[in-house]
Order: sequence, then structure tokens, then C-alpha cells
Amino acid sequence: MSSKHDYMNISLISFQDMSEIIVLDLTHAGIVIATKLSELGFSVTAVDVYGTVDEKVLLEMEEIHGIKTSKKPVQIDKHDIVISPAHLDPEYPVLAEARDKEVRIITHHQAVGNILSMMNWPGKGTIIEITGSKAKTSSASLLAEMLSQKMKVVLHTSRGLELWVNGHARVLNLGLSIAPGSILLAVDKLTELDVIADCCIFEVSIGLTGFADIGIITTLEPDYGIAASTSNASDAKIRVLSYAKPQEVFFLNVKDRKAQDMAKEYGKTFFTFGDSEYSGADHNNADVVADIENKNVIFKHQDGTFSSGLSENYNSKSYSTAFAVSAAVALNMGIPEQDIIEVIGSFEGLQGRMQEKELSGRILIDNSNSGMDIRSAERSLDYALNRIEEENSCIIMVLGEEAEQVCEGLPPEQVSEFVMRRSDELSGLILVGERMQNIGNGRFIYAGGLEEGMEIATAIASEKDIILSCVKCFR
Repeated sequence: MSSKHDYMNISLISFQDMSEIIVLDLTHAGIVIATKLSELGFSVTAVDVYGTVDEKVLLEMEEIHGIKTSKKPVQIDKHDIVISPAHLDPEYPVLAEARDKEVRIITHHQAVGNILSMMNWPGKGTIIEITGSKAKTSSASLLAEMLSQKMKVVLHTSRGLELWVNGHARVLNLGLSIAPGSILLAVDKLTELDVIADCCIFEVSIGLTGFADIGIITTLEPDYGIAASTSNASDAKIRVLSYAKPQEVFFLNVKDRKAQDMAKEYGKTFFTFGDSEYSGADHNNADVVADIENKNVIFKHQDGTFSSGLSENYNSKSYSTAFAVSAAVALNMGIPEQDIIEVIGSFEGLQGRMQEKELSGRILIDNSNSGMDIRSAERSLDYALNRIEEENSCIIMVLGEEAEQVCEGLPPEQVSEFVMRRSDELSGLILVGERMQNIGNGRFIYAGGLEEGMEIATAIASEKDIILSCVKCFR
């Protein structure tokens, strides 16, 4: 049997010697991976592990692309290769059989890296990939704006596919996920639109492909179990350090010692960043540090110190990691300090990421996004409590999920515990999502989605009240 390190130490490989490529999980962009491999001339079997794909789609895969499909586990032989998402239960029959027969298993991320290396993608420019538990979208968006001061930048995040030029964005496409396979769809769209950029930035969930020139891991915290709780998400995110191409440069959080140790083990070049979220002993030893003091962010790096003022229209402390990440990469890529200062100084927060605005005479603190978790909701409530300026002001909170599939969902047990501790601080609570229906034994208002929840909150809130929106959803 292969050791754990043998399994992890798989570089970008050729599929040429494989008799059959088996792609597991068609729900999380596995269809794209299977289709691309078929187009590249490989024999592919695609397995709908969760049984969520429509029969018509499976039939099209077979008739148009020649892909064999199945809703049940398939038999494998020693010449096959199995492509599986990082989060799939390792006891799924195909994976268990593959381990028994010592058949090679790689992740969706590695497969996408292989496919990208085989595709003809002219004028792709510098490729940057970003993953992490928090601050992915905000870090990528700030970085895109900074780099766009000097170059043409494509940005693919949970917000959509955008083209950034001179600090301004144009939406190219909406609706793509950040599953690794969606990178292939983004590349197809860029080719279709004949977009050639100096740099492409891709936000990726639970890991990186190993194909990029620059890999960013924003933070490994909070960590959580995946693959039927047999492993941690942090392990999936740093696995790229074992198989990335030799010249890829990484940017790692100074507090994530596990990532740094693994980068050293595999001889990877990396830089570190630190921010106000962490004040450990090694905080000031990072290559770039971003500390928020009052309404300023102070950057310290090897060549000196500079600072930028911050807008008061959002909770800037919730963006400290994004400030550190974007500045660290931008400085490394030769962007002048003044351009970084101007981007951060004019930044008003991203929609759904601690952005404060007015809604029908009420204050809205918008923290509804795909990365929202219970800790983020708690910090949002603390921020809202500090914003109450009049004795008669109250907080109406909208809390929950639009779909449990959004980045692992929002566990109802965590919401229940939060509600038990802190509901007394609210004058109204609207719980969103089917899984929240049993929380509170009917004491609260329930809504099916974010829009319905916001309509209810607006109706019951008085002017000058604060509406706090914390719903896990794609936006």
C-alpha cells in the first residue's frame, strides 16, 4: 500500500497510461471535469455519487461526449485512475476498492491542474489561485483592483467572472461556482469572449490546483471536518504544497504554522502575511503586516511602512486579513504603495461582507454571503450593538442559510446554541432556511430565503433600527 505521503506527493501527472478515468461526484463541477477529459481524448466514466443529476444530463454526457455514466458505484481495475472531491466520504465503495487495489486517487483540484496544463490557453498571463476558510472573495477583489492599476486582470470569485481595468470592473459572466472544475468553465468563457489578460485570479473552494504561478491560502481557521469527518478542511487546503509545480510561489498566513511547515518540507517558496486578527509572538515577523488602528490600516513590510485611511461605511476590522493578503501579493508583483493606498482608501466593503448601508430609513448591516459562519454572525451582532446610538434603537436579525450545500451550510445546532445565548439582545429574529424550522420551538419568525427574510425584517423594523443580515448564500 502507498503511504500517506506517497498519496499526497502526486505532481501534475499524465493520464496517458490509464485505461479508464473515473470521475466521482458530478454535483460539484464534476461534469465539467469529465467532459473536458473526454474532449481531450480519454475514456471516462462519470459517477453521480449523490444522485442529484437529471437523467437528461447524464444521457447528453453519454450521447454527445461518449462518457459512460452511472448513479451507482462502478467496478475498477488496477489500470484506472479515480478522481474524487476532497470532501467525499473515503468509505464510498469506489474509493475503498481503489485503496484495496492500490489504484491511484487524485482530487478534483489535481485533475483540474492536469487539464489546464493540457489545454491550449493562449495569453493567460500570470495565474493566481486563492483558497482559505475566510476572506477569499474580499482578498481576491482587493487584489484585482490593485493589480488593475497597472495591468488587465480577470477575476473569478463567488460574485462572478469580471474584467478589471484601471480600477473598474466589468461583469463577464454570472452563475459559476468556486468548485475547482468551474475554473475550466471560466477559461472557456474567456476564450469565447476573446479576453486576453495580464493576470487571472481564481477563487477556489477547499484547495488549489497546483497549476498557478501564485497560490494564496488566506487562513486555515476556522477549521472543520470533511469527508465524513475523517479529515479536516485545512489538510485539503494545504495539500497543494505537495503537488504544485516547482516554480509556484505561495502566500501563507503567519499564524498557520502547519502550512508553513509543509511548504518547507516540500521546498516551496513562500511569503507570509499577518493582520489584526492575530497578535501571536510571530505576528510582526511576517513579510507584510496589516494592523488596523482607529480608522487607518498600517502596513509594515521589509522595505518600510505606509498607511491608508479607511471609510466608515463598513466594519474595516472584518477586512484586516484581506488588506494583508492583497497588499502582500500586490507589493510582490511590483504595485506601488501609492496605488495600494488609493484602492484601500476608496474601498467601501463588498456586498454581503460587513457592508453598512441605508434601507428604507433603517441601518442595514449586510453580512450575507457564501462564507458566512456562526462566528461571523456573532461578530456582526457585536458590531451592531456598538452601532446603537439611541435608547430606542433595536436590532432585527435575519439569520440562517438559503441552501445547506453552500460551502458546507450553516449547522442548525450552532445556530440553536447562538440563539439560546444571544436572542435576548435582539428585538426580532427571523430564521432562514428549512433546517432552522425547529429552532426555538416556534418562538421566532421563519422565512424560506434571504429576500423573504429581509422583507419581513424591513416590515417590523422602525426607522433608525438596525437590520442585521447574516444568511449563508451565493451572491
